[in-house]
Amino acid sequence: MTGVKGQRLFVNLGASQTRRRLQGFGHGVRKVQTAGRNRAMIIHTATGGHLEELKARFRDVGCSHLENDISEPIENLRNLGPASSGWLREVGVGTISDLRRLGPALAYRRVQLRKGPVSLNLLWALAAGLRDRSWLELSPEEKQELETELQQMGENFAW
Repeated sequence: MTGVKGQRLFVNLGASQTRRRLQGFGHGVRKVQTAGRNRAMIIHTATGGHLEELKARFRDVGCSHLENDISEPIENLRNLGPASSGWLREVGVGTISDLRRLGPALAYRRVQLRKGPVSLNLLWALAAGLRDRSWLELSPEEKQELETELQQMGENFAW
């Protein structure tokens, strides 16, 4: 099926996850293929309401007709596994850009309030991941700064 014609929609899910979400849709979807780590490209001919319905299926993970318009999914952050990525998505942190905007301490605090006690290793992983470092490389001073930031949030925390 080479040379499939149609418009492209990039989504922040792997190709197999994208296919599962599209089961039963069928309105103009021609092909789904991998477009990088945790990213797929849907080749489609959907227009109007069908195009809006197609986009709605992926609104929670991010989608765009231009590959560079969507931020990298949170699953691609160094140091994170599937459970941590899922927790972050549950609290509205679906992309690495979302995490940068909030900062690691606030994202950690949101997960903590939603899930209960969470290891500080998640905080270290988030902070180091934003710098493309292993969480094991964080110095005691860097860890202390992050803990201080958490303590300063204290009861003043707001969504």
